[in-house]
Amino acid sequence: MLTRLILTAVTVVVSYLVFKWLFKLIEKSVEKLGKELQLRNTLRFFLGLIISVIAVMIILDIWDLSLAPLLAGVGIGGLVIGLALQEPLANFFSGLFLLVSRAVKEGEALEAGGVSGTVEVVNLNHTVIRTWDGRRVMIPNKAVWNDKIIHFWPSNVRRQEIVVGVPYSADLRKVVEIFQKALEDEETVEKDPAPAIVFSAFNSSSIDFIIRFWVNRDNFFEGVKRLAFRIKDYLEKEGIYIPFPQLDVHFDEEFIRVWKHEGSENKS
Repeated sequence: MLTRLILTAVTVVVSYLVFKWLFKLIEKSVEKLGKELQLRNTLRFFLGLIISVIAVMIILDIWDLSLAPLLAGVGIGGLVIGLALQEPLANFFSGLFLLVSRAVKEGEALEAGGVSGTVEVVNLNHTVIRTWDGRRVMIPNKAVWNDKIIHFWPSNVRRQEIVVGVPYSADLRKVVEIFQKALEDEETVEKDPAPAIVFSAFNSSSIDFIIRFWVNRDNFFEGVKRLAFRIKDYLEKEGIYIPFPQLDVHFDEEFIRVWKHEGSENKS
């Protein structure tokens, strides 16, 4: 009895040490290749799972235990257990498909299962996403695999756009030149792909343009702000001011005459 307890404890300790050693070995091997280890948390989870299964099998052998008689004695209960495990198994295999296909990567910003945020880890049954407002959401892998997955950063740059309205009195050719200069001068705006200035609409109080440009991931929000400030400054230096919504009301002279006449009759 004591020998078996000692062997069990040794098995647990050795399994843990092997897990730590293998994980560090993988890390160092990837570093020597000059690459960054992807899916760090997911790899740690599945490596620990595999070693744990092996350790359990060794411990069962130490105690002369076999799962075969237990499984044979389950009988009809096996069908019930199989039905109960149907959903977890579907999540498990969906998780494997996500990892093999690399549809979901650890640390990636995306939308999956209707949730947007950064992927923390793909677990046995769930994909864990940290939302933009700091919540931690666990989505079943089956829901992630069967739903559309939107990758927010498939590359290092993404397109942004600003809608700018100018008054009807403005010289539109001059306005376009100002937009182009602002895009050229703004350092956070990527020059390749090239920006675009698109006419949008003749609105009630302004002529609107859409300025489309590309920014690096690190400047995604800062680039929009800086370009907006620059465009406004450049326009105002040329005496062009972005109009605000206004309504011009025109009265017909005949209407005014009749209104005044009726007003004087009511007073009398």
